[in-house]
Formats: sequence, structure tokens, C-alpha cells
Amino acid sequence: MSTSPLLTLRYASLEDVAQDLDMVIQSSASDEWSWDGASAHEQDAWSSFVQDPSSATSSMVAGLAGKIQLMPGIALSFSLLSSSQDQEAAVDVSAPILPPDSVARIKQSLLSRSREWSEEGIESLYLFDLLTTTQALLSDSPDLHSSHSTARTSEPILQPTEESAATKTIIELSRALFWSHHLKAPSKLKDFNNWCPELGVWGVVRVGYPGYLCFEGETSAVDEMVRRVKGLQWHAIQLRVQRSYVHATDLSKVEMENLGPVEQALLSCALAKNHPDNTHKVDEKVRTGCQVIENLGKLVERLRGCGLEEEEISEALGIKLSGTQ
Repeated sequence: MSTSPLLTLRYASLEDVAQDLDMVIQSSASDEWSWDGASAHEQDAWSSFVQDPSSATSSMVAGLAGKIQLMPGIALSFSLLSSSQDQEAAVDVSAPILPPDSVARIKQSLLSRSREWSEEGIESLYLFDLLTTTQALLSDSPDLHSSHSTARTSEPILQPTEESAATKTIIELSRALFWSHHLKAPSKLKDFNNWCPELGVWGVVRVGYPGYLCFEGETSAVDEMVRRVKGLQWHAIQLRVQRSYVHATDLSKVEMENLGPVEQALLSCALAKNHPDNTHKVDEKVRTGCQVIENLGKLVERLRGCGLEEEEISEALGIKLSGTQ
């Protein structure tokens, strides 16, 4: 006798199903997602559906099923319900290595979370939300999987170099892009409004569901920002992208515009372009700050306007971008 699934998800369209699966797959390691009981032909068809749902047919996605592994022996299963007239899918928890009470706690957490969707206006990305909810629960409750917990290693704090900033001709810069399950509380923004000017880092923050944090500046300052963000110990936050590069000082600007090497480097940052806090004028100090954006489309437009590569934007946001700049 078959058992009922933990949750039945109701999507507005197959496109919403594909976007949800794409977010889950993109935010996970390559070996964490797998198609369940699929032939090679079905796997190819289902992967194509996720990438391009507009060309999908009912027969193409019939029987679609997969699972996302959170850690060895613990997974969320997903399957489309072919008997449904609407776009419905079943989700359940598979954790044979855990005692029954631990499995029950995970399931109850997911059921409780699903009841909050209507209050928060969440109408898509259900599996992605359940994934991040489970990740947060496992992270906050190591007793659920004590035999699988691993010791955390602390990250070293970079020490400042002895070379004077005024004499540097090459400045190393970095850009760090975080994904967060959600970013709504005004108190969370207060830190970034203070830290960006303090550290000399450009910040662009997208509030809402999901949330994104983008920082750029001197490598030592960005490393410190990354350390502080991780120290906040938010539920479900990931450092998606961190890239470093160098800026060569234009010595003529030092004389003509009174711009030192660090100031030149900061003004050259991609996030400095069209940043509302970038009001620098000749003979004035460069002042960085934090910009807040509420709409995801506006964030994509903002990052594209900075000149970031599509690949970097897609990797950071965990979504497939459409259209061109």
C-alpha cells in the first residue's frame, strides 16, 4: 500500500516547476542532485526541460522525479504527479540513517514552513525554499545528525601589509557575492550601512526573497566583510562568487586629480559605477556605501550595468539569465 507524500506542491505552470528545479540544481554541488530511476534518455529530456521549459510537452516530463542530497543518507525527494490536472508535485524526506524522532522533526519543520508561504506571499520556488529550510535546520541542530557533523575550521584574519597605501602602485581588489534565503529585517541592513563606509567597500544589497549581498573593494577589506557576514550565522547563506584582480595606479592622476592609489582602485570597481554613494569630486575623499535594491530584475540590470559577465551574475544569483545586455 502506497503512503501519502509529506507535501503536495501546486505550481502555476511547468515553467515554475522548471525554475524551481533549476534553482535547486544550480545552488547545489554537481553530485548532490540526481534524477531518480531515470534512463539516460529521460535524464537528457528532463535536464532539457529544466533549461528550456517552453519546449516541454506533457510526455517529456511524465514521471519526472529526482532527489537532492543534503548530506550522506539525508535527502529530499521530488516527483511530478502525472495523474494531476494541474502542475502538482510530491515532496518527501528520505533519511534512513536517522532515528524516527529526528526524521519527524525535519518533516514537522517543513510542514510548518509550508504553512507560512501564503502569509509571506510565496507562490513559487517551493522545493528551493524547503531545501534551504532543511539546510538551516541541520546547521542549527547538529544533534539531528551528530554522527555526521564535522569540525569547523576558523578562517585566518588577514594581517595588514607593511607597505604604505600611499606608495602602492598595484592594488589588489576583490568582489564577493552572497546568496541568502531571505533578507527582510531592517536590522540586518544596519550592519552593512555601517560596515561598507568603515571598510571602504562598495555594497549592493537586494532585500526580499531570496536576498543577495554584493561587495567590492580592496581584497583585505572584502575578506574582512566576508568574515563578518559569515560571523552573523544567518540561516542558509552561501558565498557564491569571490574573485580577485589587480588595479594599476595611474601616476598622472595622483598629481593632476589628487587621487591616491587606493582611491583610484576604489573608483575603478565595477560596483562603483552608478552607485548612489559614489559622489566623488576632485580633491574630495572617496566615500563608499551600501545601496539597497528591492526588485530582482533591477538587481540583474544593476549588475549588468556594472559590466559584470553574464556567467558571474548567473552563478551568483543561481538563476539562468535570459536576453542580452
